[in-house]
Amino acid sequence: MRRFFITALTAVALLLSIAPGIEAASGHLEGYVPAVARADGLFDSSWSTDLWIYQQGATVIHLWFNPSGRDNTEGESVVLQLDDPVIQISDVVASLFETSGIGSLHYLADGPVTVISRTWTASPDGGSYGQTIPGIPIGSASYADTGQAGTLRMLVDQDAGSRANLGLVNISPEQITVLVEIFTADGNPAPGNNTRTVELQPFDMKQLGDILSGLDAGERQGLIVRAGITSSSGGLMAYLSVVDNQTNDPSYQEGFRFGF
Repeated sequence: MRRFFITALTAVALLLSIAPGIEAASGHLEGYVPAVARADGLFDSSWSTDLWIYQQGATVIHLWFNPSGRDNTEGESVVLQLDDPVIQISDVVASLFETSGIGSLHYLADGPVTVISRTWTASPDGGSYGQTIPGIPIGSASYADTGQAGTLRMLVDQDAGSRANLGLVNISPEQITVLVEIFTADGNPAPGNNTRTVELQPFDMKQLGDILSGLDAGERQGLIVRAGITSSSGGLMAYLSVVDNQTNDPSYQEGFRFGF
């Protein structure tokens, strides 16, 4: 199935998300896992993503893998029958889509679902480590022309022991422009290179590595990373993956908004 219907669905999600008192339920019809992978990383790591789909009345789900750095408008979905309460898919990028790389995972079901993923790598000392990334309903995204309250925010500490990677996901069938800004805890622009502009193709995903590296050296607690659409239309999801520089172990943080 091609994504000719997404514009209408996104518009409905936007109306729901701005209605007073309405919050996104844990079970929803459409959303994104903002980062999935089948790729090698630093320090001889090899990352893959396992997926769990909990159906709450759904019988069918469409899944799209949107590789990073390209226009994914013409992507075809993989269709799964949800015959059991829980469906588990190991190494979803390779096993279901028969490819590799990093990107986002878009899903659309005919009833409520909750989607959970774990992106992980084997540890050289045995076992594994990684990060759990839940699916985000499209009603929780940031949309164009919603002002500062509609932008996405994440919090991070600046220190030499970790690096912060910023992920941006375009959930729209059009190219969008995203402004990323970094502030100190008191709301002032962080010293150094604290802004950047990112272009995302339709249904594109990009991860920006070590986004605090352009700031002046220092120890700062509670830096605020803000991402918002500056083009006239579109929808955006964002996340931070903060990685320990000694162990390469990541932790995940979903971008949040104050409201519309």
